[in-house]
Amino acid sequence: MAYIAPVLNLKIRRSGFELDLGAAVENMILAAWEEGIGSCWIGSLDAEKVAESLGLPEGYRLDCILALGYPAESPVLEESAGSVKYWKDEAGAVHVPKRRLADVLHLNRFGGES
Repeated sequence: MAYIAPVLNLKIRRSGFELDLGAAVENMILAAWEEGIGSCWIGSLDAEKVAESLGLPEGYRLDCILALGYPAESPVLEESAGSVKYWKDEAGAVHVPKRRLADVLHLNRFGGES
């Protein structure tokens, strides 16, 4: 298990970093998955408290954490029946409801036929 804390250098850029940060984290996720390593992009955190525990100096900002590790389970993807709540079956398998592609894909214009 490992945690990656992407740190933003505010001396270089104070705003507009979101796309760069997102691309960097997504690429780390894809590279990890290629090696059989799972990940969880954590954006809901007490960034100030974590930055303090890491000894982050003035002028730097922590925006998220990327947790990495070998998956302990293999989720079962299934079509959503309205709820996106995960659940476990009797065997302990995690079921992950997903919306159908036809419900989220729009061709040429939003709300158009796909």
